[in-house]
Amino acid sequence: MSTTATRLSPAFEDVDAVLNVIRSAGPLWPLANYAGNDAEMAALGSRPATFVPPWFRQDFGASGKPLVDGADVIIDNPRFIEAAHAVYGADCIVRPSNAYVNIMGPTPFPFIPHLDVPAFRGFTRAEQPIWLLKLMKNSGLFEHWRIKIATAVSWFYDGQGGDFHYWPDGAEGPEMVESPPFRNVSIVADNESTFHGVAPVGPPDAKMVEDINSHSRLVRGEGGWDAVDADGATIMSFSDDEVRITVSWKADIYLNAEEARLADSGEDALDADQVIAIFEADLQKRGVAIDLPADPIHNEEWVALIAATYPEHPPRMS
Repeated sequence: MSTTATRLSPAFEDVDAVLNVIRSAGPLWPLANYAGNDAEMAALGSRPATFVPPWFRQDFGASGKPLVDGADVIIDNPRFIEAAHAVYGADCIVRPSNAYVNIMGPTPFPFIPHLDVPAFRGFTRAEQPIWLLKLMKNSGLFEHWRIKIATAVSWFYDGQGGDFHYWPDGAEGPEMVESPPFRNVSIVADNESTFHGVAPVGPPDAKMVEDINSHSRLVRGEGGWDAVDADGATIMSFSDDEVRITVSWKADIYLNAEEARLADSGEDALDADQVIAIFEADLQKRGVAIDLPADPIHNEEWVALIAATYPEHPPRMS
């Protein structure tokens, strides 16, 4: 790997085309809906939210295919592919996979530093709980099976706050910051290993909508965006200048043809019994007392044990 992150400018050849795709899409759903259930959040060391912040998401692409009309302008962006080679090496194989858009309204608190959800051969979020995948990454026991992922993150926002913080050299390394106004720039990195977070969005006195719940959604309104309830009634409206738009592009990375072959063939894929056995062996090495239940993945005590054994240690935003 040649570097841990790269800054790309310009990120898109045609910014207007990207914005037109975003503004013609929707609805976007609360970002909290993508975070898993309360048990998953507990395993990740977070308390279930008592309210849902005005952060919304929509998937624009999956498995390398657009889910929204015109989203190929994001998925097939050659500049992202080139930047992925800068991070992982000129000879790596880059396969664009997913794309999604986040839109954040004014918020007086940060999106705290975090890592994206990892994937492993045979074990991805399509079939497995997020908490388990995160703990597998935290443990360091499953790197042989981890699918490397390049993430390109770019933004559209000229207002106050909303800075992007990231730690390309690890949580103990220097903190890097990309600040608005965002002028067609992207940071490309392994975001399953690179902590990143977002500063509070908007001016300090901005009003934050507090009536969002899991059934709310964000739709295009007159010259901006409307947060609406399950019945379509407007909760609050935002102008285009008030919202921070993030475009995230992801690609699976294979350092050589053999890595790609293993992924394609399903050979050497993990299964649940193997994952549990690897955890159990490591716990025994650590001298951690363990009484393996019949169904560990759905056993609260076992989940709490491995969560405590393999915690995540995010950095603090300055």
